[in-house]
Amino acid sequence: MMEKEVVKVIEQGVELDIPFHACVLYHGKDSIGGLSLGFRLMHWALNYLSEDGKIPRREDIRFKTAFPGPGLRDAVEMISRAVTYDRYEVLSQAPEGVPEGVYGHMYFEIYLKDKVVKVALKPGVISDDFIRTGRQYKRGELSADGIKHWESLKASLADTVWSVKDISDALTIIR
Repeated sequence: MMEKEVVKVIEQGVELDIPFHACVLYHGKDSIGGLSLGFRLMHWALNYLSEDGKIPRREDIRFKTAFPGPGLRDAVEMISRAVTYDRYEVLSQAPEGVPEGVYGHMYFEIYLKDKVVKVALKPGVISDDFIRTGRQYKRGELSADGIKHWESLKASLADTVWSVKDISDALTIIR
């Protein structure tokens, strides 16, 4: 699945095909779960919002989220250049009931021109162990074995994101 999904965008009249591998080259693998989620979320949302399969222009894409993770941010940036051109915003709050991440909440607003889709990750997609261990890591509280466990949890989250045939099955659309 990972090799088959390509996000298509137009920049200055040139069609760009952005595979997930390009995002990995840009970001690295440290936040591979968030990078995977960001890529799959953007792929789905741009197809969902596009009119008649029309390839979106990068400059027409905006992104808001209550989750400030670096992997997610870098996937969105690679696809849309939203961070560079100030079209990326981290929200201080999310709608009530949206699942938490290691920090922030798993809430996303993707805009294409005047259209928007607002989604949250469904509860349980990110395990309680992932959140608890990630918070311990951020506070510097993990032993060497704890860090190994954290690394395996991040890889496992990426596997989970890629194992879902249609990422929309892991999302709740917020009306």
